[in-house]
This record gives sequence, C-alpha cells and structure tokens, in this order.
Amino acid sequence: MLSRDLITSYKNEALAEEAFKGLRLRKGVICKKCGSKQHYWLASKKQFQCKRCRFRTTLQSGTVLQGSKLPVSYFFIGLHMLIQHDQRISLEEFQKETGHKYYDPLWDFVHKLKDFVRENEAGSIESDFREVVKTYFSHRQVS
Repeated sequence: MLSRDLITSYKNEALAEEAFKGLRLRKGVICKKCGSKQHYWLASKKQFQCKRCRFRTTLQSGTVLQGSKLPVSYFFIGLHMLIQHDQRISLEEFQKETGHKYYDPLWDFVHKLKDFVRENEAGSIESDFREVVKTYFSHRQVS
C-alpha cells in the first residue's frame, strides 16, 4: 500500500482506535491501582477494566496520547511521517495531513511524539508500528 493511501486510511478514527487498542495490548496494560496485567475491554466505555480490582484504564492513559484531546488517528499519521522522514517531521506538513486548523495543540503533540520515539527503542517502535499497520490498515479498503 502506498504511503498516501496509508495516511488516508489512518484518518478512519474508529479503525485508528482499534489499532491503538491492539498496540496497547501488544505492550500490555498494567493496572495503576493493583498492578495486575489481566484486563478486558469494555467496548461501551472504550476502556480496559482490570479483572482483579475492576479499575478502569482509558485507551490513552499511560501513553504518548495521555491528556490529549486530539484524535487517535493523529498518532498514526505522525508516527508514519516520523518513520518515513528519518525521525524528522515538519509541523506544517503534519498540519496539512491532519487538516487540523490550530497550530498550538499540534506543536505540543508533535514534540511529545518525538520525545516518545527518542526515549524508546526506535527499532522496537517501528517494528510494532509496522505490525499494527499491517494488521489493521493495510488489508482494509480505503473509502
């Protein structure tokens, strides 16, 4: 699938949320309250719930998206652009790809995303990202 087609497919927010959930499950969700790694998905709430203590964890909690009000699809668009452009991303190009009209929240998000890649093993992030993209986006028809 071409890069342009992938970016278009990332904009499907429901698919992006499902893919981000898959990425979270690959890494493992740990309960903040009791430390358990056993969770199930509450689709109605879009949250993980601990099997032991029933504490709920949002999809974005404990991730680079924590506290962000931006769509989950921006994570995939931004990470794709970082991988394609050797860890560099133009904020103007990101704004153009997302269609977001405000600059400030994107500036904060792009810097968080760059820090996330810098602080973690880039090869591992790329590998996990490519696997999730292949699973959730590459085999879907872009509408």
